Amino acid sequence: MKSILQTNGLTKVYDDTYALHEVSISIEPGRIYGLIGQNGSGKTTLMRLIAGLSFPTSGTLELFGYTDEKKIHQERKRIGCMIEYPSFIPNMTAKDNLKLHRIMRGIPNAEVEEELLQIVGLEDTGKKKARDFSLGMKQRLGIAIALLGNPEFLILDEPINGLDPLGVVEVRNLLIKLCTEQQKTILISSHNLPELYQVATDYIIIHDGEIREAVTLKQLEEHCKRYLRLECDCPEKLAAIIEYELHTDNYKVMPDRSIRLYDFLDDKEWIMKVFFQNGIIVTNCSTEGDTLEDYFISTIGGAERV
Repeated sequence: MKSILQTNGLTKVYDDTYALHEVSISIEPGRIYGLIGQNGSGKTTLMRLIAGLSFPTSGTLELFGYTDEKKIHQERKRIGCMIEYPSFIPNMTAKDNLKLHRIMRGIPNAEVEEELLQIVGLEDTGKKKARDFSLGMKQRLGIAIALLGNPEFLILDEPINGLDPLGVVEVRNLLIKLCTEQQKTILISSHNLPELYQVATDYIIIHDGEIREAVTLKQLEEHCKRYLRLECDCPEKLAAIIEYELHTDNYKVMPDRSIRLYDFLDDKEWIMKVFFQNGIIVTNCSTEGDTLEDYFISTIGGAERV
């Protein structure tokens, strides 16, 4: 299956300053990509380049398998965007906003308005003006507008920024539904890393305009997996006891001779008793493992960079 997007050495310079530098990423269909970075890292610039709202200084972009500029321009009809903020008229209702954008885009079927309102959960807003919506409702209206034309690829810039917990859950469930039920590919940026961790299937970490890492959820979970760090003066014997007394091989002996035990995280007292009964004095038994925030900070170069 073809990639939705491929960039190669994508670079954007503003007044001799690199907003993006040699960015090369690949986005595959039917997945949710979390774009992680600080303010000014290049997230929005990258999204604008993909959407055709800005143009690169150098580098190439392949969209839906096409590299020709005219063809890419046509293929952008298959993209829906909400970049920087939702695009709606405050003194109009949700339905009227959708009608306006539908007509501007030349989409003939009016029934799509009600369908989209149901998809994003705004079907009961009636004559309520968009200016009186909660922040979560405004974000969902922005997503509904982005969904006009039934795009295959959604680009959403901070769609959960500033939302209350209920609004976050509403938008999260909507994005997962769009991906799993409608097979839409989504690129989403967010500062809310714990929430992003519940939504994204893949992660792209960007810092100072450069891609620092691209990982799948499975790879990230390996990096961020919680474990018991065990230390003693005879790790070989400790490893044998883990296998024969605790009946698990879900552990790793590290280069520093400590052991990472991925089971029994809530049974520290019991396993310490088992080790003691087998003649092992464990000098350290601590729960460790990175969160997504820890991993992000280590990837961009440490806490002093944040």
